[in-house]
Amino acid sequence: MENLPKLDARVRPYQDPSDRPTKLMAFAELMIADAFVIKGIRVLKKAEPGNDEPFVVFPAEKGKGATADRWFDLAHPITAEARNAAIGLILEKYRQLAPAAVAPAPAPF
Repeated sequence: MENLPKLDARVRPYQDPSDRPTKLMAFAELMIADAFVIKGIRVLKKAEPGNDEPFVVFPAEKGKGATADRWFDLAHPITAEARNAAIGLILEKYRQLAPAAVAPAPAPF
């Protein structure tokens, strides 16, 4: 088992100003050992009917030229243990948000 550095996360709920349905639920920042931060982490919900369980996506950039159809990670955990710790912390902070901020927006009439 690895010794992981201290992790902390900040999560901000996202509300689409147009009130359109969106998979994006929140943005997150992951602080590592009080010395490094990863911004642009997203909390999304699955697009499967009846399964809106949130999941975490680390920042990525769309390729250019011959690789324009691919996405490339900008920052991400390397080990499974680090990934599980980071994702677990971010989802825990997301679930601690006020229920109104976490609940999906009501469908327009």
